Amino acid sequence: MTNVAAMHEFNSYIRHIDTDSLGDLCVRCGRMVTLEKNEYLFRKGEVFPFIGFVGKGILKYVCVNKSENRSYNTGFAFAGEFAANYPACIYGLNSETGIQALTQCELYLCPVETLLSFYEERPDMPRTNAEQLFLQTYSRYLDLYRLTSEERYLQLLERCPEILQLVPLKEIASYLKITPTHMSRIRRKQSFG
Repeated sequence: MTNVAAMHEFNSYIRHIDTDSLGDLCVRCGRMVTLEKNEYLFRKGEVFPFIGFVGKGILKYVCVNKSENRSYNTGFAFAGEFAANYPACIYGLNSETGIQALTQCELYLCPVETLLSFYEERPDMPRTNAEQLFLQTYSRYLDLYRLTSEERYLQLLERCPEILQLVPLKEIASYLKITPTHMSRIRRKQSFG
């Protein structure tokens, strides 16, 4: 089982969101589904009108580079976190990413209509959630320009020291937008540095 406490810094936007209420909503009003390792919750281009609350396991967000026809890992969702393509879910759009299980997972899928009704009762919550997601996404975008690949790797390890034990190295390399070979060089340099 994933160590939730160890991963609390990965998706840092969570600290500013009332995750207890949202998690309870998903468990209470959603349906539990199990995904096997490598199974997709949904794929790019699909409309997925649910927000998932991860009870167990690790998921990754996947996007495909069209010209390379290569998949990239753009993020993770761990136990106690949420899995959704938030804008596409809320607005009923085709998803720009897919979500795939890295391990066996248990999720509670809550219909977006239930989430929107919940938001009507708490009008400040959608804005807070959207702002926090934007801040995390914008910071990650800027890091691709303001930090070297080695600095991004070290930042990730500082935020989530146990990620190397929980997530395959090739998935971490993809998330950092580097090759596994380059990541090996960085790791080797760090162990001798």
